[in-house]
Amino acid sequence: MNYLVTGGFGFIGSAIALKLTGNVTIVSQSKKHSHRIASSDFKILYKRVGKLTKKDLKDIDVIYHCASTVDNFTVLETPYKDVDVNIKETIYLLELCKEMKKKPKIVYLSTFFVYGNQYSVDKKPLSEESKTNPLSLYPATKLCTESILELYSRLYNIPYTICRLTNIYGPTDLATNKKGVINFFVKRALEGKPLTVYEGGNFCRDYIYIDDAVRAIMLTAKQKDWGTYLVGSGTSILFIDMISIIHKVTSSKSDIVSIPTPLFHHVVSVGDFEADISKLKSLGWKPKINHVQAINKIVNHMKSSIK
Repeated sequence: MNYLVTGGFGFIGSAIALKLTGNVTIVSQSKKHSHRIASSDFKILYKRVGKLTKKDLKDIDVIYHCASTVDNFTVLETPYKDVDVNIKETIYLLELCKEMKKKPKIVYLSTFFVYGNQYSVDKKPLSEESKTNPLSLYPATKLCTESILELYSRLYNIPYTICRLTNIYGPTDLATNKKGVINFFVKRALEGKPLTVYEGGNFCRDYIYIDDAVRAIMLTAKQKDWGTYLVGSGTSILFIDMISIIHKVTSSKSDIVSIPTPLFHHVVSVGDFEADISKLKSLGWKPKINHVQAINKIVNHMKSSIK
């Protein structure tokens, strides 16, 4: 099998690439974060998705389309970036695919943010069939791209899978308060610094460890039916309880400081969320790594990186 992974140096893209068996081509616009796959023998194309050619796609069986913006913050500084990266470059990729004699299957990574705060409205776990209501440019462009992908599939018979991912975390993610917030709190706990959380951490999310998420994504890619899957653990946990696990695993005595949620986050962020992953489970998948094990893996990775 021949695979192409866009955004292949990213947190999720690199994790997928490392699990693939076959010929893997990585697409990345820069060498940033290339250390994530430093020891692997992959073909690497240093270019944007919008600069790919039909030659680059020749003989490709599956495209894991991971190249994307990753959070809500671009609207504050570069509001066109979400549209350019998520929508325009995906259309460019689809235009290439429609011309291919052998159409590669596109596995598109979307986000649970497309649901907005629908969980608080429905009062039950959300599924692939639940109403979508994105609250910011990032998920709005991701949802738009889902529709465009489905359109091209109907017009040109391009096979696809859409994976709406919940909160994925793991050792090689960033550690900032904008991206990789679990790693950010692990790092601060190890340093003995205060852990500042919105509203005391009394909101629930569906967190899933990167290895479990990759297994799920790759399993959905193998299905003959085309469609959308919600990829999560299927169990929500309060953020303050995740903090408690971090405290326990790190043996940290870092103070927990509760602060009000800033206006920007009130406007664009999802509150409580829990995924109904019945469709994913019907494929025989279930998570293998619990949060205590996951935090241990992150802590060990951070400690080894310091040495």
